[in-house]
Amino acid sequence: MLPLPSTDQDLRCPGFCDCRFPSCIDVANHKGNIPDLVTCRCGEDSGNGLEWQWHHTEDSDAQVIGRDIVFHPTYSQGTAIVRGEQPLQQDKVHFWEMRVITVLAGTDVMFGIGTDSVNLKQFKFHFVSALGTNAQSWGYSYNGKIQHCGDQLPYGQKFSQGCLVGIYLDRTRGHLEFFLNRRSLGVAYTNIPTDPHVKIYPMVCSTAAKSVIRLINSTSQAATLQLRAFESLAKQPQKLDELRQMPGLKRIMQSYWFLAPPVRYSRCSTNLDLDLCDEAVLSSSKLRLGRKQKYRETDDVNIDEDLYANAHKIPVRRNDSGDEEYVSSIHEFCDEYFHYLL
Repeated sequence: MLPLPSTDQDLRCPGFCDCRFPSCIDVANHKGNIPDLVTCRCGEDSGNGLEWQWHHTEDSDAQVIGRDIVFHPTYSQGTAIVRGEQPLQQDKVHFWEMRVITVLAGTDVMFGIGTDSVNLKQFKFHFVSALGTNAQSWGYSYNGKIQHCGDQLPYGQKFSQGCLVGIYLDRTRGHLEFFLNRRSLGVAYTNIPTDPHVKIYPMVCSTAAKSVIRLINSTSQAATLQLRAFESLAKQPQKLDELRQMPGLKRIMQSYWFLAPPVRYSRCSTNLDLDLCDEAVLSSSKLRLGRKQKYRETDDVNIDEDLYANAHKIPVRRNDSGDEEYVSSIHEFCDEYFHYLL
């Protein structure tokens, strides 16, 4: 017997956990607040709380109820865009996570960032993929594509209800990276403005009626050598585990939790070295070349390099010339690190 052809549902990344989420019928028939239908809190205890929340606009076709955005509460007649309540500072790295509460459908539901030049009402009566339509925003769609300046590129799996979408923005380097169920999909863009005068906000947009997105974590950290050291260690799970066992580092490790976010439970997990949700890391050389030509701003950024090529190099200090120096072992790192604390 020939195998049945795969469906669109088969190609979607499963949710982060096995908690029950409301069906489309539940959402359609519910008379109160849709977020009240969800009791799942998986992953919400990983971070350091919320450093910012969503900005509420009176005449928007999206309701902000605490951490939740309810897009088009009655019916949809276009695209609603919601942004964070404060801009993301230029001298920091930022990470935030959102849980998809309802089934995603329709023209598009996107997660990303945009400058203060983005007109949140521009597509109120048009069904479009709003984030990334021009040079002022960058978006990641539930159909697995990324978009900037109107150019859509394949990036990862499709996803929907129950998934966690994470965004890592390094404003000092101008890099933007997306996570799906706490697994990195690789750097999507390297052309984010680093000019401190350019205000950049977290953004979400949706054309789907009664679609709900919940903010579960948001954190920002100064881009110090200490952070860069942990950033490199995050690519070496065994050495990172060694560091977790050292007394006195628990608070610091918690500050940088987003560099190696814990996976409480995910049906995307397998016993293979690469996860099914990591398919974007295996993109073809042609695709990577296309991204490089379109979006790389400086010649010193090489997207073709293996993500873990320099994982053994841990920058913890600068020499007399101001250049970063590296250590080669976890023990040398700790010696340098404690010297740094003193």
